[in-house]
Amino acid sequence: MKLFIINLDRAVERRNRVKEQLSGLNVDYEFFSAVDGFKGLPEELKSKPDDKYRIKFRGRPLTPGEKGVYASHYLLWKKCIELNEPIAIFEDDFLPTAFFEQVMLKLPELHRNFDYLRLEPQDTNHRNKMIMNTPDGFQVVMWMDNAGGARGYSLTPKAAEKFVNKSEHWLCAVDNFIGESFRHKIPSLGLLPYAVFDPADLESQIQNQVSRTRVPLHYKVFREASRLYRDTKLMYWNKIKFKSYL
Repeated sequence: MKLFIINLDRAVERRNRVKEQLSGLNVDYEFFSAVDGFKGLPEELKSKPDDKYRIKFRGRPLTPGEKGVYASHYLLWKKCIELNEPIAIFEDDFLPTAFFEQVMLKLPELHRNFDYLRLEPQDTNHRNKMIMNTPDGFQVVMWMDNAGGARGYSLTPKAAEKFVNKSEHWLCAVDNFIGESFRHKIPSLGLLPYAVFDPADLESQIQNQVSRTRVPLHYKVFREASRLYRDTKLMYWNKIKFKSYL
Protein backbone atom coordinates (compact mmCIF):
# COMPACT_ATOMS: atom_id res chain seq x y z
CA MET A 1 0.00 0.00 0.00
CA LYS A 2 1.45 3.35 -1.06
CA LEU A 3 2.01 6.07 1.52
CA PHE A 4 2.24 9.71 0.40
CA ILE A 5 3.52 12.60 2.52
CA ILE A 6 2.50 16.11 1.45
CA ASN A 7 5.51 18.40 1.64
CA LEU A 8 6.49 21.72 0.08
CA ASP A 9 9.65 21.38 -2.01
CA ARG A 10 11.30 24.17 -0.02
CA ALA A 11 10.41 22.62 3.37
CA VAL A 12 13.67 20.68 3.62
CA GLU A 13 13.77 20.64 7.43
CA ARG A 14 10.35 19.04 7.65
CA ARG A 15 11.25 16.50 4.99
CA ASN A 16 14.39 15.54 6.87
CA ARG A 17 12.47 15.17 10.11
CA VAL A 18 9.99 12.80 8.48
CA LYS A 19 12.86 10.77 7.05
CA GLU A 20 14.47 10.57 10.48
CA GLN A 21 11.24 9.56 12.21
CA LEU A 22 10.45 6.83 9.69
CA SER A 23 14.00 5.60 9.16
CA GLY A 24 13.74 2.70 11.58
CA LEU A 25 10.33 1.53 10.37
CA ASN A 26 9.59 -1.00 7.69
CA VAL A 27 7.38 1.28 5.60
CA ASP A 28 7.69 2.56 2.07
CA TYR A 29 6.67 6.16 1.50
CA GLU A 30 6.88 8.89 -1.11
CA PHE A 31 6.96 12.66 -0.75
CA PHE A 32 4.29 14.49 -2.73
CA SER A 33 5.11 18.05 -3.80
CA ALA A 34 2.53 20.25 -2.10
CA VAL A 35 0.74 23.02 -3.95
CA ASP A 36 1.82 26.40 -2.59
CA GLY A 37 -1.39 28.39 -2.60
CA PHE A 38 0.50 31.64 -2.09
CA LYS A 39 2.00 31.12 -5.53
CA GLY A 40 -1.34 30.26 -7.08
CA LEU A 41 -3.19 27.09 -7.99
CA PRO A 42 -2.57 24.90 -11.05
CA GLU A 43 -4.56 26.18 -14.01
CA GLU A 44 -7.07 23.33 -13.91
CA LEU A 45 -7.94 24.07 -10.26
CA LYS A 46 -8.15 27.87 -10.27
CA SER A 47 -11.93 27.96 -10.73
CA LYS A 48 -12.74 25.51 -7.93
CA PRO A 49 -12.64 27.72 -4.80
CA ASP A 50 -16.09 29.32 -4.42
CA ASP A 51 -15.21 32.57 -2.67
CA LYS A 52 -18.68 34.08 -3.09
CA TYR A 53 -20.25 31.18 -1.20
CA ARG A 54 -17.49 31.29 1.38
CA ILE A 55 -17.99 34.97 2.15
CA LYS A 56 -21.77 34.69 2.43
CA PHE A 57 -22.08 31.42 4.31
CA ARG A 58 -18.73 30.94 6.06
CA GLY A 59 -17.72 34.54 6.76
CA ARG A 60 -14.56 34.73 4.65
CA PRO A 61 -13.02 33.25 1.50
CA LEU A 62 -10.56 30.40 1.65
CA THR A 63 -7.08 31.73 2.30
CA PRO A 64 -4.36 31.09 -0.29
CA GLY A 65 -2.86 28.54 2.08
CA GLU A 66 -6.15 26.69 2.54
CA LYS A 67 -6.52 26.55 -1.22
CA GLY A 68 -3.04 25.04 -1.52
CA VAL A 69 -3.83 22.41 1.10
CA TYR A 70 -7.11 21.47 -0.60
CA ALA A 71 -5.36 21.28 -3.96
CA SER A 72 -2.65 18.97 -2.58
CA HIS A 73 -5.18 16.53 -1.13
CA TYR A 74 -7.35 16.76 -4.24
CA LEU A 75 -4.46 15.79 -6.51
CA LEU A 76 -3.68 12.82 -4.28
CA TRP A 77 -7.30 11.68 -4.46
CA LYS A 78 -6.91 11.75 -8.23
CA LYS A 79 -3.70 9.76 -7.80
CA CYS A 80 -5.56 7.15 -5.77
CA ILE A 81 -8.13 6.78 -8.53
CA GLU A 82 -5.37 6.49 -11.12
CA LEU A 83 -3.56 3.80 -9.11
CA ASN A 84 -6.86 2.01 -8.46
CA GLU A 85 -5.75 0.95 -4.99
CA PRO A 86 -5.97 2.32 -1.43
CA ILE A 87 -3.38 4.87 -0.36
CA ALA A 88 -2.45 6.62 2.89
CA ILE A 89 -2.03 10.41 2.96
CA PHE A 90 -0.09 12.37 5.58
CA GLU A 91 0.81 16.02 5.98
CA ASP A 92 4.43 16.56 6.93
CA ASP A 93 3.83 17.94 10.45
CA PHE A 94 3.04 14.57 12.03
CA LEU A 95 4.99 12.34 14.36
CA PRO A 96 4.44 8.57 14.24
CA THR A 97 3.09 6.75 17.27
CA ALA A 98 4.49 3.42 18.46
CA PHE A 99 1.76 1.75 16.39
CA PHE A 100 2.58 3.39 13.04
CA GLU A 101 4.10 0.33 11.41
CA GLN A 102 1.38 -2.03 12.65
CA VAL A 103 -1.32 0.33 11.37
CA MET A 104 0.26 0.50 7.92
CA LEU A 105 0.35 -3.28 7.74
CA LYS A 106 -3.28 -3.54 8.87
CA LEU A 107 -4.78 -1.00 6.49
CA PRO A 108 -5.02 -3.15 3.32
CA GLU A 109 -7.12 -5.68 5.22
CA LEU A 110 -9.37 -3.04 6.74
CA HIS A 111 -9.93 -1.32 3.41
CA ARG A 112 -11.73 -4.41 2.16
CA ASN A 113 -14.63 -3.19 4.31
CA PHE A 114 -14.01 0.51 4.93
CA ASP A 115 -13.36 3.24 2.37
CA TYR A 116 -11.96 5.94 4.65
CA LEU A 117 -10.04 5.70 7.94
CA ARG A 118 -8.74 8.61 9.94
CA LEU A 119 -5.33 7.75 11.40
CA GLU A 120 -4.89 10.65 13.85
CA PRO A 121 -6.75 11.65 17.02
CA GLN A 122 -10.07 13.44 16.88
CA ASP A 123 -9.84 17.20 17.36
CA THR A 124 -13.12 17.69 19.21
CA ASN A 125 -14.74 16.32 22.36
CA HIS A 126 -17.57 14.63 20.47
CA ARG A 127 -17.91 10.98 21.40
CA ASN A 128 -17.15 8.26 18.90
CA LYS A 129 -19.18 5.11 18.41
CA MET A 130 -17.73 1.64 18.10
CA ILE A 131 -18.05 -0.10 14.73
CA MET A 132 -15.68 -3.07 15.03
CA ASN A 133 -13.07 -4.71 17.26
CA THR A 134 -10.47 -6.87 15.52
CA PRO A 135 -8.88 -9.95 17.12
CA ASP A 136 -5.45 -8.29 17.01
CA GLY A 137 -6.50 -5.28 19.06
CA PHE A 138 -7.59 -2.65 16.53
CA GLN A 139 -10.85 -0.73 16.77
CA VAL A 140 -12.79 0.99 14.01
CA VAL A 141 -14.90 3.84 15.35
CA MET A 142 -17.26 6.35 13.82
CA TRP A 143 -16.47 9.97 14.56
CA MET A 144 -19.55 12.04 15.28
CA ASP A 145 -17.52 15.12 14.33
CA ASN A 146 -14.52 14.89 12.01
CA ALA A 147 -14.52 18.51 10.92
CA GLY A 148 -10.91 19.30 11.74
CA GLY A 149 -7.61 17.76 10.80
CA ALA A 150 -6.35 15.97 7.71
CA ARG A 151 -2.92 15.16 9.06
CA GLY A 152 -3.26 11.45 8.43
CA TYR A 153 -5.86 9.22 6.78
CA SER A 154 -6.19 6.43 4.25
CA LEU A 155 -8.80 5.86 1.60
CA THR A 156 -9.87 3.62 -1.26
CA PRO A 157 -10.45 4.67 -4.87
CA LYS A 158 -14.19 4.62 -4.13
CA ALA A 159 -13.82 7.26 -1.41
CA ALA A 160 -11.34 9.23 -3.52
CA GLU A 161 -13.75 9.32 -6.44
CA LYS A 162 -16.58 10.57 -4.23
CA PHE A 163 -14.33 13.25 -2.75
CA VAL A 164 -13.28 14.39 -6.22
CA ASN A 165 -16.82 14.37 -7.59
CA LYS A 166 -18.08 16.50 -4.72
CA SER A 167 -15.16 18.92 -4.99
CA GLU A 168 -16.32 20.66 -8.13
CA HIS A 169 -16.69 23.73 -5.91
CA TRP A 170 -14.51 24.14 -2.83
CA LEU A 171 -16.86 25.44 -0.16
CA CYS A 172 -14.70 24.90 2.91
CA ALA A 173 -11.24 23.83 4.02
CA VAL A 174 -10.37 20.29 2.99
CA ASP A 175 -10.47 18.87 6.53
CA ASN A 176 -13.96 20.34 7.02
CA PHE A 177 -15.03 18.86 3.68
CA ILE A 178 -13.81 15.38 4.58
CA GLY A 179 -15.72 15.57 7.86
CA GLU A 180 -19.00 16.70 6.29
CA SER A 181 -20.06 13.18 5.35
CA PHE A 182 -23.55 14.23 4.27
CA ARG A 183 -21.94 15.92 1.24
CA HIS A 184 -20.03 12.98 -0.20
CA LYS A 185 -21.58 9.98 1.66
CA ILE A 186 -18.27 8.66 3.00
CA PRO A 187 -18.57 8.05 6.77
CA SER A 188 -15.90 9.51 9.03
CA LEU A 189 -14.37 6.37 10.47
CA GLY A 190 -11.28 6.32 12.61
CA LEU A 191 -8.78 3.64 13.54
CA LEU A 192 -7.54 3.01 17.07
CA PRO A 193 -4.76 2.96 18.06
CA TYR A 194 -3.69 6.02 16.10
CA ALA A 195 -0.83 5.96 13.63
CA VAL A 196 0.22 9.60 14.09
CA PHE A 197 -0.23 12.56 16.38
CA ASP A 198 0.26 16.32 16.21
CA PRO A 199 3.44 17.38 18.02
CA ALA A 200 2.16 20.99 17.96
CA ASP A 201 5.68 22.32 17.51
CA LEU A 202 5.38 23.20 13.83
CA GLU A 203 3.12 25.65 12.02
CA SER A 204 1.73 24.66 8.66
CA GLN A 205 4.03 25.97 5.96
CA ILE A 206 1.33 25.42 3.37
CA GLN A 207 -1.37 27.55 4.99
CA ASN A 208 0.34 29.83 7.49
CA GLN A 209 0.36 33.65 7.43
CA VAL A 210 -3.37 33.77 6.74
CA SER A 211 -5.05 37.10 6.19
CA ARG A 212 -8.67 37.60 7.19
CA THR A 213 -11.07 39.40 4.86
CA ARG A 214 -13.60 41.74 6.46
CA VAL A 215 -17.17 40.93 5.43
CA PRO A 216 -20.47 42.80 5.90
CA LEU A 217 -21.97 42.37 9.35
CA HIS A 218 -25.28 41.03 8.06
CA TYR A 219 -23.47 37.99 6.64
CA LYS A 220 -23.14 36.75 10.21
CA VAL A 221 -26.80 35.74 10.00
CA PHE A 222 -26.13 33.63 6.90
CA ARG A 223 -23.02 32.15 8.55
CA GLU A 224 -24.82 31.07 11.71
CA ALA A 225 -27.78 29.69 9.77
CA SER A 226 -25.41 27.76 7.52
CA ARG A 227 -23.56 26.34 10.52
CA LEU A 228 -26.81 25.16 12.10
CA TYR A 229 -27.86 23.58 8.82
CA ARG A 230 -24.56 21.73 8.44
CA ASP A 231 -24.53 20.53 12.05
CA THR A 232 -28.10 19.25 11.75
CA LYS A 233 -27.40 17.50 8.44
CA LEU A 234 -24.27 15.85 9.84
CA MET A 235 -25.99 14.71 13.04
CA TYR A 236 -28.87 13.19 11.12
CA TRP A 237 -26.63 11.54 8.50
CA ASN A 238 -24.31 10.07 11.13
CA LYS A 239 -27.24 8.66 13.08
CA ILE A 240 -28.68 6.92 10.04
CA LYS A 241 -25.30 5.65 8.84
CA PHE A 242 -24.31 4.31 12.26
CA LYS A 243 -27.52 2.28 12.42
CA SER A 244 -26.54 0.64 9.13
CA TYR A 245 -23.46 -0.85 10.82
CA LEU A 246 -25.49 -2.49 13.61
